[in-house]
Amino acid sequence: MKIKFLLLTVAIFLFACGGQNQNNDTNQIPKLPSTPLPAEPASKAMPALPASTAIPVNNFEDELSKISYISDPKNISWPRVLEINGKYIYIEEKPNKVATISLGHDEVLFGITDKSQIVGTTSFAQDPNSNIYSKAQGLPIITSDPENIIDLNPDIVFADPYASVDLIDALEDFGIIVIQTQLSNSIEGRYNDIWLMAYATGNLDNAEILAEDIENKISILTSLSNQGGNSTKTVLALSWWDAYWTAGIGSTEDSVITLGGGINAASKVGIESNTTIDKEQLMSINPDIIVITQSPEWGGEDFYQELLGDASLNSITAINNSEVYLVNSNWWTTLSYWNIKGSQELAKIIHSEGNFEDFGDF
Repeated sequence: MKIKFLLLTVAIFLFACGGQNQNNDTNQIPKLPSTPLPAEPASKAMPALPASTAIPVNNFEDELSKISYISDPKNISWPRVLEINGKYIYIEEKPNKVATISLGHDEVLFGITDKSQIVGTTSFAQDPNSNIYSKAQGLPIITSDPENIIDLNPDIVFADPYASVDLIDALEDFGIIVIQTQLSNSIEGRYNDIWLMAYATGNLDNAEILAEDIENKISILTSLSNQGGNSTKTVLALSWWDAYWTAGIGSTEDSVITLGGGINAASKVGIESNTTIDKEQLMSINPDIIVITQSPEWGGEDFYQELLGDASLNSITAINNSEVYLVNSNWWTTLSYWNIKGSQELAKIIHSEGNFEDFGDF
C-alpha cells in the first residue's frame, strides 16, 4: 500500500512538471525589465554651432556670378576673395573704413552705404553741383598725396585704372587694400559695378535695394518709349574744347541717349567713342536734337550761345527748330548709375507729355 502511494505521488509530480513545460518555451528569452535606459550624458550631445559659424543664405549668387572679379560667387561669408588683373585680393572681414579716388566710385559707394563707412571722397564729389554733394559734404577730401590717404587709415580704397602707379604702390605697401576697376560705360553695366563694390564692402542688401530702384526707373523710361512709339529723332551730344566734341558708339552718352528714347546721331554715322568733328561733319550729321553736355562752369553756356549765333549752322535741323538744350553734364558724363537721370532729361525733351511722378531721385 505504501508502494502504491509512493508511485502515485511520483506520477503526480511528473505530471505537474510536464504541464508546466508545455506552457513555457524553455528556449524563450526572458523579457527585460521595463525600466527605461538612462539618458545620454549631456557631454555627448551635439553642441549647437556658434552664430559666427552659421552659413548665411546666399540670395545674390545670380548677380555675383556675372562678375568675373569675384572668385567664388557662392561665398558671402568672410573672408572674400577677388581676382583683378591676375592679382588676388583677400578681404578678411567687412571693412569699417572705405575711401575712393574716383568720382564714379564715389557715386556708386554712396548708393550702397553712407558716412558711417566712408572716410574720404574726391573733391569732385563735394562740388556743390555734384550728384552726391549733400551726402558727401564735410568728409575729408582725398588728394594724390599717399600720406593724405594713409592718415585716414582706410581698410579699402577704390580707384580707376588711371590712378598713379606710385600712389597705388604706396598704399599697398602700407597694407591698404586697393581695388582698381574700370567702371562701365553702359547703364546696364552699372549693375556689375554696384554688386562688386557691395560685395567688397559688405553691403549686398543695400545693393539689392539700389538695383531695384534702377530697374524701376529703366522700366518707366522703356514704357514711355513704347507708349509713344519708338522715336526716330536723332540726338547729338556736343561740347566745345578747342573743337567740336561728340560721343559715338560705346560712349557713356550713347547709352544715355538710347535709354532716353533717342537715336545717337554720331553712332548712326559710325563715330566711335568720344572724338572731335569739324563744322562740315556737324552739318552733315544734321541731328534733330543737340544736347550740350558741357557744364556752364566750364563754358557750356557760352558754347550754347555761340552755336545758336553761328548763322552758317542754321541749316542744321536742331538749330533751325530750336531743339538745342544745355543739359546736366553731371548726369550725362559720369560713370555711375546717375546717368539714368540724363536719360530721364532726354525723355522729357522727346516725350514732353510723359509722366515722371514716380521716377524720383537717388
